[in-house]
Amino acid sequence: MSNRSYKGVTLTGEYLEITVNGNKIDEVKIISPVSGLPYLLPPLVDLQHNGALGLAYNNLNGDAPAQLRNVAEHLIRNGVGRVLATFPTAPHETLRNATTALAAALNADSQLDTLFFGIFHEGVYISPKPGWRGGHEPRYIEPPDWNKFQLLNRISENRIKLVNVAPEEPGALDFIDKAVNSGIKVAIGHCCPDTATINKAVERGASMVTHFANGAAPMIHRFKNPFWGFLDNPNLALGLVGDGFHLPPEVVRTALKIKGSERCFMVSDANMYSGCRPGLYHRLGGCDCVIEPNGFIHVSNQEILAGAWFQNNRSVEFLINEVGLDFSEAWKMCSMSPAKLMGLSLPEFRKGEEATFVLARFEQKNLEIEKTVFCGKEFTGHCQSDNARFNIKCMDIDNLKNKEVIVCNS
Repeated sequence: MSNRSYKGVTLTGEYLEITVNGNKIDEVKIISPVSGLPYLLPPLVDLQHNGALGLAYNNLNGDAPAQLRNVAEHLIRNGVGRVLATFPTAPHETLRNATTALAAALNADSQLDTLFFGIFHEGVYISPKPGWRGGHEPRYIEPPDWNKFQLLNRISENRIKLVNVAPEEPGALDFIDKAVNSGIKVAIGHCCPDTATINKAVERGASMVTHFANGAAPMIHRFKNPFWGFLDNPNLALGLVGDGFHLPPEVVRTALKIKGSERCFMVSDANMYSGCRPGLYHRLGGCDCVIEPNGFIHVSNQEILAGAWFQNNRSVEFLINEVGLDFSEAWKMCSMSPAKLMGLSLPEFRKGEEATFVLARFEQKNLEIEKTVFCGKEFTGHCQSDNARFNIKCMDIDNLKNKEVIVCNS
């Protein structure tokens, strides 16, 4: 493959020309400022991605390589270069099979292994209570079980990097101890602990909150709810879904004022049907969900959210247009901040580094990914933007009965 060159301006204002040879950066030159160049950016990082285009990671099977490559291209074209494949609640046997298939696929494809740098075990060990369990299927929820969890991690070849726990459930605090001592980060979410229990979980090593202010009952006590404890504890970083539906901008602004941008990180929480057309969908191991024409996904006949339709580039737009951040800070919260919290090193603009970066523009409130270079391979970008989708409309539950039912067995 012949050398290819790319010019752009970095988040720190440097004008660079990057030459790529194979899957590595061959040369980096500082150039004179030139108007009209795109941003030259590190890849987006998504720590909570459930799947896309009909594929749920927790239901992978023998077709895993082809399934993952399809989703990988969708992610890369949206500027995403590092992902935690997220496993929502499912039967233990299903999780074992999916973990086996994922490990085999990643072992056979180094580029997929680079993109999917680990697993986020979100489900199973969550609150079984209505509302707090969100769209997770209650019959598969159980108290934390270290032996079962260890088995999955062994099958994955130690790829589980993050696990979510409801700390108020029996055995949860001891489980947190064991996970942290094994080098696995612990998040708390889909839970309803009191503040004392939150603080105990943090003392045991929990360090993150899964999709803050979501995975919660629609009606809660004004004081006796976990959100105050999450905000109050300085050692908890907040995961925030930036699709424009999960969180109103004032909640994100408040979280940023309390935690700072280095203790907040954006996730897509992409549903397995993210990127699919509107309709009523059946989720194997989960509650049926509806994709509205504006990209709003919710549990059928309820206002409970069921993940998101957008990828994490949507979070950049949301942070700029609705929250009021500048481009640099918004991109960092979707890229460098989550990477740092996971102890993950992203490729730098330096000779010999992995050639993975994004060329993008932000104009007229829209983020346009022009190109993504991933492990030296060039992908034409996607532009998901449609600012009208920020206009969240009330659901018309009665009309959902007439929507097309789409069943996906992938």
